[in-house]
Amino acid sequence: MSPRPRKNQITYFNIMVVGFSGVGKTSFIRTLLETLSLEQQLEDEIVSTKNMKRRDSFMSENSSIIFHEQPQGPIEKTLQPYTISKEIINIDAIHHKKERIMLTLIDTPGFSAEYLVDKQLHDIIKYIEHQFDLTLAEESKVKRNPKAVDTQVHCCLYFIDPKKTELNEYDIRILRKLSKRVNIIPVIGKADNLTLAQRNRLKPSIMRDIYTTHKIPIYGMPEEEEDDDYDNDNDNELNKKVKTNERETSLDQFLSGFNYEKEDNETKSILDYLRIVPFTFIAYEDDPETGNPIDTHNPQIKLGRDFGWGIIDCLNDKFSDFIKLKHILLSSHRQYLQLDTVERYYEQYRTERLMYKRATRIGLASAATSPH
Repeated sequence: MSPRPRKNQITYFNIMVVGFSGVGKTSFIRTLLETLSLEQQLEDEIVSTKNMKRRDSFMSENSSIIFHEQPQGPIEKTLQPYTISKEIINIDAIHHKKERIMLTLIDTPGFSAEYLVDKQLHDIIKYIEHQFDLTLAEESKVKRNPKAVDTQVHCCLYFIDPKKTELNEYDIRILRKLSKRVNIIPVIGKADNLTLAQRNRLKPSIMRDIYTTHKIPIYGMPEEEEDDDYDNDNDNELNKKVKTNERETSLDQFLSGFNYEKEDNETKSILDYLRIVPFTFIAYEDDPETGNPIDTHNPQIKLGRDFGWGIIDCLNDKFSDFIKLKHILLSSHRQYLQLDTVERYYEQYRTERLMYKRATRIGLASAATSPH
C-alpha cells in the first residue's frame, strides 16, 4: 500500500538572483514580494510573518547569510547575501486544489571589480553545492527526517545590464560555470532604460550569444545529445552534421521547425518560454524614505514609475515581461525547474562527489600498500 500523503504538505521552491551591481536584482525581489502581497490582499489570504522561516545556508567561510523577515526601508545595494522565505498559496483551478509553497528568494551581492568576479562566482557556486551536500547528507542517513527542508536552488535569474549590446566575456564566463550547477534564466534588468527598438535588438543579440555562438545550456535550451550507436559510421557522420547545422541556426529558426498546434502541452510550454527569453524587467519606483511603492494616484496602477511625462505600469506586459516571468517561475514551469534540479544537477553533483570519494579511497589504499 502506498504511503498516505502528509496533510498540509509544503513544497519548497528556491530562486537565486545573480548579476553585476546595479542591474535590478534586489528590486526584482522587492517587486515580486509586493505583487504577492497584492494578490494575497485581493484573495484575503494574507500570510503572517510567522510563516517567515530561516534557512540553513552557506556562502563561504568568510561571509554569512542574513535573514530578512520583511524588506524594509528604501532599496539599497546588496552588500551581504541574504534570503527571504514566504509561504504562498497556489490554486489549481483544474483539480480544485490549493498548494502550499514555501518560496525562498536568495539575493547575492552584485559582481563588482573585474578581478573579483571569479572569487564572487566561486562563493555563489559553493552556496549552490552546499545545498546539494545537505541533501546528500540527508539521503545517507539510516533514518531520514520527514520534515527535512529542500534548500536546493531550483532557478537562478541572471540579470543583464541593459546598457550592453551583447554579452561580454565576464557574462559568458559566469553563465558557463553557473549552467553546470543550476537552471539559469536570463533577465534584462532596468528595461525602462531601453527604447522599444533597443529592446528588440538586445533580446535576439543575447540569445544569439547564448544559443548559437557560445552554446550555453541555460534552462529550456535544446541540448546536443551524443549518439551512443557506433555501429554505422555513415549514420554517425550524418547525425553529427545535422546536429552541427542545428546549432549554426538561430533560435528563431529552431523554433520555426515545430508545429505548435500538434505539440503536447509540455512542449508548448517550453516553446512559449523560449519565444520570450530573455525576460525584461522594470522595478517599481520606491519612496526614498520608506521604500514603499510610490502612490501613482491611479487605482489601476499598483506598482509604477513616474517619469513626469507619464506613469508606466511595471506589471503591464506592454512595458515588461515581469508577469510572464512570475507565471513561469511560480506556476507553469515551477515543477519542471524542480525536477530538472533533482534529476540533472543534483544527480550530476552526487555522481561527482561519490566518484571523488571512491578515487580518494583507492589512492589512499594504493599508497598504504606500496613499498617504501
